[in-house]
Amino acid sequence: MITKIGLVVNDTTLFNSLTNHFSKNKKQYNLEFYLKNGRECKNSLNKSKNNVDVFILEAVLPYINGIDIAREIYFSGRYLDSPGIILISSLQQYDIFLEDMDMNRVSFLLKPIDLNYIDKEIIRIQRNKFLTIPCNERKELRGVSEKTSFYEIKKSKYNSTEKLVTNILNDFGINQKYKGSKYLKDAILISVFEGERYDFQMKSIIIQVAKYYNRPSGSIHSLISKTVNIAKFDSSKYKDIIFSESYSSKKLTPKEFIFTVSEFVRLEVK
Repeated sequence: MITKIGLVVNDTTLFNSLTNHFSKNKKQYNLEFYLKNGRECKNSLNKSKNNVDVFILEAVLPYINGIDIAREIYFSGRYLDSPGIILISSLQQYDIFLEDMDMNRVSFLLKPIDLNYIDKEIIRIQRNKFLTIPCNERKELRGVSEKTSFYEIKKSKYNSTEKLVTNILNDFGINQKYKGSKYLKDAILISVFEGERYDFQMKSIIIQVAKYYNRPSGSIHSLISKTVNIAKFDSSKYKDIIFSESYSSKKLTPKEFIFTVSEFVRLEVK
């Protein structure tokens, strides 16, 4: 079976190495396109739904970064068949941009690149094709305009619940002026409506919020943590109702805050 490759790499040495490798191995690969900057790739993707099995992207590209293109490909829902993504960088820190994706279908490789390892990763990604989340479902998870996310639908059904969560957060001094307030509110709502689905795992819930807003989960977690830290418990009327005495004298972690508030809300709406 021939694997169709879309290559977008700016590093000249790496670009030449990969194009030569794929061109020499035509029984294994068909190089659908090979580009050197993000703008050309974006234009190509906008003009047609390229029939690509695996996209190989350099994390940092001229005009539009490979990171942004990778996330657009993964979450857009444009592709009927789930394309794999290999992101290449000389810096380990860029792997955070893939952590909310299905690792069966993505890979992060550090330079210098071993061509044998590239082959192995392409084989692994192709073998895992049928284990991945279909693109049309990813689209729902992200909550793009055409189809809202599963928890956005639940929010529309439980308007009063969202108002209750908003009132509780406002009572703790957490209002819309804080960047992390909307992420914190949505994390609580997911825990209320979908907590069981994710085994009440904080990381899983944060990833769902990150998917919806198309942001790195690390960034979402950081903003939620900062927002919880500014909560004013002493002046809150909900403090004694929601939090037991064991919490009264210690600083709450985001996990403790989200799960405790969501448990209170869950009991209130039943």
